[in-house]
Amino acid sequence: MAKPTITSVTVTILAGTAVSDAADISSGNVTMLLMPADWTSANMSFLLSEDNVNFRELYDVYGMEVIKAVGPNRALNVDPSYTAGALWLKLCSGPAATPVLQAADRPIVLVIQ
Repeated sequence: MAKPTITSVTVTILAGTAVSDAADISSGNVTMLLMPADWTSANMSFLLSEDNVNFRELYDVYGMEVIKAVGPNRALNVDPSYTAGALWLKLCSGPAATPVLQAADRPIVLVIQ
C-alpha cells in the first residue's frame, strides 16, 4: 500500500525572535517536525490561524497549552489532530508566557500529510 501524499514546508524562527513565519498547511495536517542541528534549548508551542491574520495559541481539551519537547537535530512526531482545524501555522520557541529567543535563524521543516 502506498503512503498518502506527503509534503513539507520550511518555516524559520529568525535570530533574536521566538515565533516563526507562517506556513500554509491547507493541504493536510502537520505530522512531524524536523529540527535544526543548532537549536537553542527550548520546547515548542503552536499558533494556529484560519486566515493568516489572527493567530491563536493551541490548547488541549484540559485547558493546557500544547507544548512539544524538542531538541537539536531531532525528528518529532506531531499528533495530526493538533492542526486538523487550521489552515495556517506558526511555531513558537518556548511557551507563550515565556518565549525563548533563538540565537540564530532556525529553519524547521514541517512534514504535512
